[in-house]
Amino acid sequence: MLSIYLKRALLLTTAFTVIGCANGVFETVRKVTYPPDFNYISSETLTDTMQQFAWYTTLLDNSLQDTIPVPNSQRLNAISILSKMEILSHSLGEENLSSNHNIVSFNIDQFRQNIINARDGLQQDPPNYYLAGSVSAYCLNCHSLGKQPD
Repeated sequence: MLSIYLKRALLLTTAFTVIGCANGVFETVRKVTYPPDFNYISSETLTDTMQQFAWYTTLLDNSLQDTIPVPNSQRLNAISILSKMEILSHSLGEENLSSNHNIVSFNIDQFRQNIINARDGLQQDPPNYYLAGSVSAYCLNCHSLGKQPD
């Protein structure tokens, strides 16, 4: 009877080892099977990146709300957040680089440019807050694609 449990434990251990190793194998296979100008974005990376964008967008919105005029410290904070968002956008791809997530591939360059324009607006004298206040709308634009109204 004990040998059945040992066999099951060995089988489960082997299965988990194979699954763990397979991730590395899949990565190697992707490097060979996809063209060099293709950016494979794992679901985990995409989810993590989108969660970070959501967090930065919330920080940005909070930084620019309820104070007229916006204090310089909040404006500088918003510029910093937009810079971080721009850097983060590079993890999803570069100009004209296709990926396994078409919506990301087709929109990431424009999204990045919108972030840059928003940051540039905040750095003007006098600052232009309109584009920075619209960053969350850029997110909603992509995330509402394909959704049907109720």
